[in-house]
Amino acid sequence: MKVWSFLTLNGLLGVPGAIAIGLWMLAFPMIWVDTRFTIVGDPLPFWLAISTETARSLLSTIASAAITTLGMVYSIVLVVFTLAAGNIAPRLLQRFSRDRVNQITAGLLGGTFLYALTVLRASGPDLRPELSITLAFLLAAASVLQVIHFVHSVSRSVTIDAEVAKISEQLEQQVNVLLVETGAGPDVLEEDELKTRLLAQQSGYVTMVKEESLLRLARKHDTAIAVRVAPGDFVLAGQTLAVAGFEDTNKQAAAAVHSAIVLQSYRGAVNDIRFSIRILLEIALRALSPGVNDSFTAVTCADRIAAALVKPVSEGLRGDVRCDEDGVARLKVPGLSLEDLLNMALHPLRQASRGNILMLEHMGVVLNSLYAIAGSDAKELIVAHGAALIETARAGDPINSDLEFLRQRLDFEIEDRP
Repeated sequence: MKVWSFLTLNGLLGVPGAIAIGLWMLAFPMIWVDTRFTIVGDPLPFWLAISTETARSLLSTIASAAITTLGMVYSIVLVVFTLAAGNIAPRLLQRFSRDRVNQITAGLLGGTFLYALTVLRASGPDLRPELSITLAFLLAAASVLQVIHFVHSVSRSVTIDAEVAKISEQLEQQVNVLLVETGAGPDVLEEDELKTRLLAQQSGYVTMVKEESLLRLARKHDTAIAVRVAPGDFVLAGQTLAVAGFEDTNKQAAAAVHSAIVLQSYRGAVNDIRFSIRILLEIALRALSPGVNDSFTAVTCADRIAAALVKPVSEGLRGDVRCDEDGVARLKVPGLSLEDLLNMALHPLRQASRGNILMLEHMGVVLNSLYAIAGSDAKELIVAHGAALIETARAGDPINSDLEFLRQRLDFEIEDRP
């Protein structure tokens, strides 16, 4: 299933458009209230009293200022997109387009323009909608405050450390979903009786696997479902997405499986651990490139990746099998093992750090920190990464003192290789 609606409506189209239309629709009941309860010539409180000419002038000013500022806001957003694509990572553009501050600012300004324009059209010799004009003034004041907040947010958006921290927080939330569950049930799901193959109807990236929906579906049909793809995988049209135990003639159940395995034309960050890790790696590898030469940004990325791996390293990751409320194995979803996570995150950083003693040393610090909190299985993996780190440093032709210094930085024993 394609998720064009989610990605588009959650970007700079859907949310701002919904806010703008909502504020625009607010103009009609406000005008109706004014036509029923406000009569030209009646005495009004001083904070509502306004002449017809002043009212039209005020509404014209609010409308023109709102649409002008809206154009400026979109121009600033495009500038930020350009800076992010060139200096940080092109794939951050998806994050910026879903930023709530950008969305609310655009929607509020657009809605204020439409609201003021509608009230202006209704104003005339026979109607001076004081209550509607008062609300237009309040919307204008709110727009000014929102633009100030928008400028503050944009100034932080082009700060690499702030963006790296945000991506790391999202990655940590995604990884924590895979933590070991207490009493999770059996580790094996019998797949011999799962004969119905659900094929991809289009090519694309798996963005989301709705496990709860699949669990309910499997329980409803008293069967099991084995998903063959994981978030981040690219599948071709006709490729097997899952196998299930219900009959292949059950079109409703098949449609439910297809709706639970969400495909889109390009990789996104919705429950996609690989995508989040690769964004951090992209920033780090770009920083380590000779053209940028910003080792400290790469150090920050390494720190944030390590922070996201704290709980998996110390507590372990759950298996592939999911059980229902009765403990019956109903669903199998390919996951990421701890080895996969460590390899995906640490190998590219280590390989790109060859010849960079500063980064190699910090990679040793990261491994030490993870080793200190790791379980027995994780410690073996970290020791293997430590050995690879020493080999990478040796391949960069360092002087003996640098290599020995790096070896001493590791708090665990590494078997020396010739």
